[in-house]
Amino acid sequence: MPKVISANRLADGIVVYVGRDGSWSERLSQAKIFASKAEAEAGLLVAQNDAKRNLVVEPVVVEVAEDASGLRAITLREEIRARGPTIDFLPRTHAFAHGADAPQENTAKRDPNAVLRFPRLADTREHDPREHELMVAADFREEIAR
Repeated sequence: MPKVISANRLADGIVVYVGRDGSWSERLSQAKIFASKAEAEAGLLVAQNDAKRNLVVEPVVVEVAEDASGLRAITLREEIRARGPTIDFLPRTHAFAHGADAPQENTAKRDPNAVLRFPRLADTREHDPREHELMVAADFREEIAR
């Protein structure tokens, strides 16, 4: 079964493969294919020298298969290393619909005198929030007057 040599580049942790010219490549498709176990072990010795020179970390021999789409790793672990994470882990740049207004800043965090007001449970109909604040303020004034 064909084999390639994989490692992680020490500078940034990116998965790399020994390329056809002996350099390290980020693409599995550009990896040098070793036909036999003996060839792969000889290539691994060279890769371990690069590890001693602090170019890569943990070089290993990886079994691959070649099909119509190109090279692919046999094991799930190496397939994930070759293709990347199985989930989308990057943060979204837009958390709202395209063309929508950007969310307004929360000014309550900056206003030390801001008061959080809760609506009355019995008052569930839609209303203007300013009216509710006036109602709460009036109730508060009545409470103070008593």
